[in-house]
Amino acid sequence: MSVATISSPEGSIKQDDPFLEKTWKEIEPAIHIILGDEKNSPLDSRMYTQTYSKVYNYCTTASTRRPPAVSKDHDGKGTVKLVGAELYYKLQEYLKFYLENLKQKGGETFLQFYIRSWQRYLIGSTRLNDVLDYINRYWVAKERADGHREIYDILSLCLLSWRDYKFHANLPILMKQIMEQIRLQRENKIDSVGNLSFAIKSFVLLGFDVNDLKKQNLSVYINDFEKTFLTETFNFYTEESGKYIQEHGVVNYLVKAQQRIDEELKRLEELNDHTRRPLNDVLNQVLITNHAAEIRAELTPLLDEGRYDDIRKMYHLLRRVPMTVGPLLQSFQEYVKQQGLVAVNQLKGRLQAAHEAEQTNKSPVEHHRKHSRHKKGDYVDAKLYIKTLLSVYFKFMSVVDKAFDNSEVFVKALDCACRSFINANSIATPTSRSKSRTPDLLAKYSDDILRHKENFGNMSVDELMSVFKFIDDKESFEVWYRRYLSKRLMSGSMSPEDEEREEVIIQHLKTSNSIEYTTKITNMFNDIRISRELGRYYREAISDTTDGTNSQQFVTNLEPRILDSSSWNAIFRGSNESFMLPSELISTQEKFESIYRERYSGRQLNWIWNRSRIELKVNNLSRPGRPPYHFTVTLFQYSILSPFNEKDTMTSYQLMEKTALPPAVFKANMIPFVRNKLLVQSPVGEDQITNPATSFTIVNEYTSKRIKVNFAAGVHPADIKNESSELNEEVERRHHELLKACIVRIMKARKQCKHERLTNEVFQIIDRFKPTVGDIKKAIEVLIDEQYLSRSDDGSTYIYLS
Repeated sequence: MSVATISSPEGSIKQDDPFLEKTWKEIEPAIHIILGDEKNSPLDSRMYTQTYSKVYNYCTTASTRRPPAVSKDHDGKGTVKLVGAELYYKLQEYLKFYLENLKQKGGETFLQFYIRSWQRYLIGSTRLNDVLDYINRYWVAKERADGHREIYDILSLCLLSWRDYKFHANLPILMKQIMEQIRLQRENKIDSVGNLSFAIKSFVLLGFDVNDLKKQNLSVYINDFEKTFLTETFNFYTEESGKYIQEHGVVNYLVKAQQRIDEELKRLEELNDHTRRPLNDVLNQVLITNHAAEIRAELTPLLDEGRYDDIRKMYHLLRRVPMTVGPLLQSFQEYVKQQGLVAVNQLKGRLQAAHEAEQTNKSPVEHHRKHSRHKKGDYVDAKLYIKTLLSVYFKFMSVVDKAFDNSEVFVKALDCACRSFINANSIATPTSRSKSRTPDLLAKYSDDILRHKENFGNMSVDELMSVFKFIDDKESFEVWYRRYLSKRLMSGSMSPEDEEREEVIIQHLKTSNSIEYTTKITNMFNDIRISRELGRYYREAISDTTDGTNSQQFVTNLEPRILDSSSWNAIFRGSNESFMLPSELISTQEKFESIYRERYSGRQLNWIWNRSRIELKVNNLSRPGRPPYHFTVTLFQYSILSPFNEKDTMTSYQLMEKTALPPAVFKANMIPFVRNKLLVQSPVGEDQITNPATSFTIVNEYTSKRIKVNFAAGVHPADIKNESSELNEEVERRHHELLKACIVRIMKARKQCKHERLTNEVFQIIDRFKPTVGDIKKAIEVLIDEQYLSRSDDGSTYIYLS
């Protein structure tokens, strides 16, 4: 860094030049007035013009009165010395004299004297630079062009003289009084001193680059002012901030710290812009970083009390130092996670208490029956569970918006926290090794939305998708969703509006994942549409019978369901019971099969009897003139009731012989009849139902408060009892197939791959669930057995076998 100094002239200046002395004597009073005399005399334009003329006359006349001196430089070339040096050095000596004799007024502090004198001197120096402009343009310019960097223009000479004779000599007291003023302002003991900026800006003007006088040099400002200012600022706020937190607490400190920062940033108007960054660093360090731990410790209490405005102040303060936001982010994420776990624990406690109270109020028989149907934990209400998860999510979404300006990093932190407690909590994962139940409870929640139209207003698709995006095992959700969807589609009660609601959810699922994700679901809808067409063809066929067959032999309002086994595999599960179709339905079966073969030749049609439902119109002699009962029964129940048209009492042996049903299936379908008193059992007891000697008598004068009685709803076949475990097995199979497909796709592209790299790529690609290392290893071993892959000789590399 170049530092300018005032040096003495080389050689001696002739002091006995009468013309020089005369000229100086004439212009000295004017120079004194220009720089500022004790009377603060004005400089009129005439004096200004006369001074300029006298300097001009001296320079031009002196050069004509004597020949210019010619000197030789090192390369032998001559250089002409223009006239002006004598006046320049005269002025240099005068400036020293003038500045050393400037005195303070009575009662005036040095800072006040400095500011007053500097303001006047700066004005005078600017005017003097204009008055002596001839010297600047010719003599000074020529000297600097010749490499004489110790020669300056008149304004720079004046400023350097101030620095050397007024500034440096008094720098300690000047800085002391400047810092005292700043401290008094910070302590609100005095108002802002506007003129203080003139003193501070003088530090900037007094820095010079000797090679380029027009280039700003901040060496004086930085070394003599900024370093001291920053040190004093650090010390002042270190003391104040620690004391303030101790006396007023962290929450009030948030306001105080922001206030102090705003005040100091406003003070930057008085400082050079160079100070902006280091001042920010000092303020951030002493007011924020040094107290960051204390500030963050208040986050939990403020969240507990719902004081989101205070949290916003905390965030706005800490985000000035990005490194302090990271720990705040972690604290917030952990808090949300814990709040989610607490909310689920509380829900579990309420549900368990309600379940136990319900069981207490039941009879021993009812309690045993209820317990036999449900596993531990099945009393969980899917709607309450999902609503609980959503309440936590939406609550903290609002917090992120109000307290953290909807910052992207806090949105991600909220998502991470929600993903954590939504997938693993006391209901979803009662043990550390449990598979999360959230996907199937979410699927049940969607089923409630679509089954109960009145709930569609307070159970929205957006809520469903809000939870869906957090679940890790999306494949499991899809399997459970298809299971519930199959039941809705099989019910036959879906209206066009219901289908529209189904389509809304499917479209959301497709948007959030891929078309492939909903392929099976879409195929299920297509199957139902095709089934409706087949039902229409069947009804047309039996109504246009021309072969003489009595159309009354057929079921006229048959609603078939033709299902693709790849999409409806849950329906086909457990459908292989032995069964003898009642004789009155055989013609309907044969007629439909013939119609199906005509339209789809080459396809195999398999009947799933355990999913069939029949609507019966019951003529009851005890209700003359009243509408008949309508019974909804399973096909198995119909086959049980059909023999009672011929005989009022039948034994278990006789009924099982006619129906060919297995004992367990026979019992499950018989229980609703006995329980609803359509059949009278003798001897009584569910354990006696399959006893061959047990008799059942039809109640001809059956009475019920309802016209429509659904006996099928009370049937719980074995496949429904084991639904959870069987669907979990399907999920495991789906996971395994997806892993195998992913590994093959990677290996097909790479041909060879190390085990660790292959595992990492699988983790990156699989997004429908979170596979374990064990799952990946198992899939690799299967692919090796199936000869898709092989191991290299080193044992750590896999090779793709095309």
